[in-house]
Amino acid sequence: GELSTKLTGRYIEIEMFPLNFKEFIEMKKFLGNIERALGVWYPDPDDKPDDTNPAVTAAFRMYIENRLGSAYSCASREDRVLGEPDLIALRNKDEKRFDIVTCYRSQMFIGEDGEAYLPWTTEETYAKLLDWEKKEGYPVYVVIGLHGYADVPKFVFTVPLKEAAIDLKKSVLSRFEKKKGDTLL
Repeated sequence: GELSTKLTGRYIEIEMFPLNFKEFIEMKKFLGNIERALGVWYPDPDDKPDDTNPAVTAAFRMYIENRLGSAYSCASREDRVLGEPDLIALRNKDEKRFDIVTCYRSQMFIGEDGEAYLPWTTEETYAKLLDWEKKEGYPVYVVIGLHGYADVPKFVFTVPLKEAAIDLKKSVLSRFEKKKGDTLL
């Protein structure tokens, strides 16, 4: 064991210290996403991911803005009222406006019928979003990120609000999948 190794003198002891916070931040910036490194998505391996974490919401919204790219001008609505879209996108070529509700979820659930479904909102919020779309006159889309991480979701779906049932079944959701390289709107 360790004692016999020390007695034989066949080892070199190298004293190592943990990184200080600045070194940790620099390393994580170099290796990838800092929020993930600090545990925003998975603070404890035994915990379920917290999809309602504001940092997760902001990261997914930023992912959507980046994916829309220079073809769209985007405005986040940080101080919005519940039941209003959180992102406004204006397509630059024709100035067509799209109101977007962004939603990242780490998992789906299995319903009593055995089909996977995704609860993304409440009945009250859904009704308010439908009223918003009718009042404002612009199409509202629910852009959903699923699995992976909020800043790099494994799957992305763009669902017209009218087809975005409160509990979206996998069979419905799959019709609206947007592969990498596809335009979102």
